[in-house]
Amino acid sequence: MSALMSVVLLSAYRSFPRGIRGIGEWVAGSLVLVVAPMLFWLRDIAPDWVSIVLGNGLLLAAVALWTLGTQAFYGRPQARAPAGVVVMLATLALTWFVYGHESYDARVTIVTLVMGLFFGTQALLVLRHGGRDFSARFFGFLLTVQTLVVLARCVASLFSGLAGQKLFASDDLIQAIYLGSYTLMDLGLSVAFMLVITRRLHVELDILSRTDPLTQLLNRRALYDAGQRELEHMAGHGGEMALLLIDLDHFKHINDSMGHAEGDRVLTDFSAMLKRELPAGAYPGRFGGEEFLVLLPRTTPAAALALAERLRATSSRFFGKRVADLTISIGVASVDKAERRLDGAVGRADLALYRAKSAGRNRVESVMEAAA
Repeated sequence: MSALMSVVLLSAYRSFPRGIRGIGEWVAGSLVLVVAPMLFWLRDIAPDWVSIVLGNGLLLAAVALWTLGTQAFYGRPQARAPAGVVVMLATLALTWFVYGHESYDARVTIVTLVMGLFFGTQALLVLRHGGRDFSARFFGFLLTVQTLVVLARCVASLFSGLAGQKLFASDDLIQAIYLGSYTLMDLGLSVAFMLVITRRLHVELDILSRTDPLTQLLNRRALYDAGQRELEHMAGHGGEMALLLIDLDHFKHINDSMGHAEGDRVLTDFSAMLKRELPAGAYPGRFGGEEFLVLLPRTTPAAALALAERLRATSSRFFGKRVADLTISIGVASVDKAERRLDGAVGRADLALYRAKSAGRNRVESVMEAAA
């Protein structure tokens, strides 16, 4: 199962975007888990340092790698040094309880305690940062179950008679559950991790399909989708909505005189400023080139005009420190309650913007009502 899931995870590692982190650590952990059970199988055949010390050390290293992968996936700092130290100290302790003071119970206590630490860390991480979707809940549930199983075996090792004194004790229910859980959880946890990374991929692809890559604002498609949803809400619940169509005056001069790289920087800086200045609930997007469209749900015409004037004044001060003579012109339009599509209001905002440009730029104009 480890070998099969390694192939699946390796395929994901090679094909998924590098922005989805942690897959490499999970591949490495699964590959290590291919070796560890083979060494356990050599008990009483190979030397103890191979079948006991190295086998358990690799088992702990594999789960440590999974933990680092989960931390990376959820954007948390990777505890590489602490994880390495824990695995190293546990391996040294196992060596002592094989050759210094032989104790099966002590070895089981060490391994299960460290395993519980790693699985528990992942469970808490997923439950806190994984969200409420099914894949994250399933992943967190399996991690929690495995944490409880290994900790139960740890407790059993502390009390003589609760668990057997052999790795493959056939009459020991606790040991059977403990060993069986590894087989099931190796498959289950790998599948659950595949589910969460696949969902992350779908989310990122959806964001990419709806976001302008330069400014990180909504693209035209996403703007129209949002506008359609707001129109349907207005039709059922009433309310008002306005649009701002913003154009950067003389933007071509920046590209021609300062280069396209500087032009891109101006666009990204303006987009960041726009998001800071807009009220909550607004939908800012790049409409094309140096034009930006802002949807303002639940906004009256008067409030939209006041916001447009404030944006114009703020932009003048913003650009005055960076690019001389760069201003913005804004066309404002309101959306009629009877309209079922956004095109009419966008057309009126475009007409208002044309008037602002014709009147000398760096100004706000409005066309609030549709022509009869």
